Amino acid sequence: MKKNSDLISAKESVKSKAEKVIKSTEETAIKVASDVVKKENMEKTINAVKATAKNVKAKATKAATVATTAAKKTIAKKVDVSFYVQYQGKEVSKHTILEKIHDEWVKSHKLSELKTLDVYLKVEDDTAYCLVNGKINIDLKLS
Repeated sequence: MKKNSDLISAKESVKSKAEKVIKSTEETAIKVASDVVKKENMEKTINAVKATAKNVKAKATKAATVATTAAKKTIAKKVDVSFYVQYQGKEVSKHTILEKIHDEWVKSHKLSELKTLDVYLKVEDDTAYCLVNGKINIDLKLS
């Protein structure tokens, strides 16, 4: 009987040690699996951050381009140019010429129809020749 009792005691001891090893192995496996999942999640997170950074960079570049273009247009709009033609004791300003063109144009057209304006000054004839929208001619005596 003593053999039987020793055998049962040995079985219980082996079983207890086996359960401890199994539990320890399970804990290690869970930890390893958790680390793998964390690594996969980390890689997904890193890829998501990279994609977001790329998107932000593209939007920032676009915004900078738009701001630069707007700044250039603003600078161009702020420059007020005065232009005068002096010839044989007479002087005519850009403003005077544009007023006369405007007055002549609105007699027979809407102001909104005016898209382009080319002005040619012939000082010998004291005349401004205007080409409106590439085809309509207006001849203005300046004096």
